Amino acid sequence: MVATPEAVREWLRSVPDPEIPFVSIVDMGMIQGVEITGSQVKVTIVPTFAGCPAIRLLQEQIRQVIEEKGLTATVEVDYAQPWKAEYMTKAAWEGLRRAGFALPQKLSEDPWEMLHSARCPRCDSDSVSLLSPFGPTACRAIFKCHTCGEAFELFKPPV
Repeated sequence: MVATPEAVREWLRSVPDPEIPFVSIVDMGMIQGVEITGSQVKVTIVPTFAGCPAIRLLQEQIRQVIEEKGLTATVEVDYAQPWKAEYMTKAAWEGLRRAGFALPQKLSEDPWEMLHSARCPRCDSDSVSLLSPFGPTACRAIFKCHTCGEAFELFKPPV
């Protein structure tokens, strides 16, 4: 099979973010490089967080998708460059919204600024309280909405 970097990226859209299955790793901006030499495909990924426990799982899923196409794959992790929220596509932001996450009103160099501008993803109220700046993972903060009474998570990308 003849592969192109664009085709490989399209194949990898079938690999979901391990924590947010509504969003692919491609749309999250984790695929930073695809190099093809003959039947060998080298994929470079940048994890959303350096300590992400799902890296090995992602490497295996990427290899499987490529090997199902009859190609050989290597998956390298690039820790030298940090992942940025700007890498995300509009589809990723919409997937996060569909998954029930609040999203930062704006990306900021000051992570605390993002935490003070949260709105409830259910009722769009800004009458919310920060319960914990650290949720079940490093990329989430937990809030409570005073209008609808629901707890919710804010997706807080690293800056």
